[in-house]
Amino acid sequence: METGADNAIIDTIFAAWDKPDSPGCALAVARDGEFVYTRGYGYANLDYDIPVTPQTVFDVASVTKQFVAAVANLLALDGTVSLDDGVREWLPELPEYASPITLRHLIHHTGGLRDYLNLFPLAGSHDYYAVSREQLLAMMSRQRAPVFSPGERYEYSNTGYMLLAHALERAAGKSLGELAHERIFEPLGMDGSLMYENREVIIPRRATGYHRDDDGRLRVVHNYDFEIAGDGQLYTTVEDLLRWDEYLHGADQPAIHESMLTEGTLNDGEPIEYAHGITLGEYRGLRTVGHGGHSWGFLTELRRYVEPGLSIAVSCNAEYGDPGELARRVADHYLADQLGPVESDDEEEDDVGAEDEDSPPVPSLSSAQLAEFAGSFFSAELDATYRFAVADSGLVVRVEQQPALDAKPVAEDEFRVEFESRGWAASPARLEFQRNAAGAVAGFSLSSGSERGLMFERQPALEVQ
Repeated sequence: METGADNAIIDTIFAAWDKPDSPGCALAVARDGEFVYTRGYGYANLDYDIPVTPQTVFDVASVTKQFVAAVANLLALDGTVSLDDGVREWLPELPEYASPITLRHLIHHTGGLRDYLNLFPLAGSHDYYAVSREQLLAMMSRQRAPVFSPGERYEYSNTGYMLLAHALERAAGKSLGELAHERIFEPLGMDGSLMYENREVIIPRRATGYHRDDDGRLRVVHNYDFEIAGDGQLYTTVEDLLRWDEYLHGADQPAIHESMLTEGTLNDGEPIEYAHGITLGEYRGLRTVGHGGHSWGFLTELRRYVEPGLSIAVSCNAEYGDPGELARRVADHYLADQLGPVESDDEEEDDVGAEDEDSPPVPSLSSAQLAEFAGSFFSAELDATYRFAVADSGLVVRVEQQPALDAKPVAEDEFRVEFESRGWAASPARLEFQRNAAGAVAGFSLSSGSERGLMFERQPALEVQ
């Protein structure tokens, strides 16, 4: 039985957030569906000194994915879709690849699709670009091939859930927000929840997101323009998250429970520890199910410890927080007599020195040598032009209308570019130039994080009349 002493211990865990002039976090803890502690710490809005409460509405980012998967499962029960439908059945604009990508592949992150959160910044979009369904479909329709054959491996893809949401909307003839409201939020009494699909909508009790600049000063980073739901954009409260959690995992399990908790497998039968928008894990000997979320200015953790029936939701409106660690510390307290030994965090030592010794020396290129790479290069997949020029004895590149970035040589015909993005574009990018039979630079391949092999072709120089 929880006591005032329990609450005091939990408040100590959140003490760093429980102070003036600070963003904060909301916490909800439940046992078998009954709330045992809820509280807010810090401020939801620093302009007006509005405190965080358990009813504060947060952007919970990727925690949204299990709700999209739930809508997919509900529509599958209705016979509206099959999870084994090829995605092109609903989105024929997408390319026809050698192996079809199914809705199930999208759910399990095994479709091999490049992540649009990387592609749009690489195409020159700014940090707060507003992506429409049409733009997303157009971008993905230009991809020549998936990064890997569907089902070959697991690679987390926000694109998959965006396309899944769009496919469900077309199949049902309703927006994802309408489907989630009718099938989940309203029946479960999740009155503080909605899919963010209209930047002009008024959201009572909405928190503002914050981050720190390079000098440590707080700044607003909420991306109000991002108004299509799928990979994220669920706005909800910690209490509503636990209402959903109990519905899905509680004693009276719904018809979609088994499917939602079915672990994905690769083509070779290897399990991936990811179900339907839900990560299957273990913590100190106890089985867990849940997911984390990270968006502009927001972080969330939703985790259930299955056998004890303990569920914890933590949402913070500061991008520098760690709700996962906060939730674990809460679990350590409430489950102290049921948890196994503290897990060691053994990490192999990085042999950086040896790695550096094996690396080829960085080439020193003259202005004449750098001039070989000057010019415009176009990628049909990104629908973007990269313009290279020699400046101050170095090579710079402009991506569409963005400011010039340094392109630093790292090997023969290879350069490295650091994209100045707030973390959404995989950075750095490696550019590997190719030459034609005459030895002239003809194009390059760009790889950045998980986005590999984006091809650029050199464009003819414009003649001045």
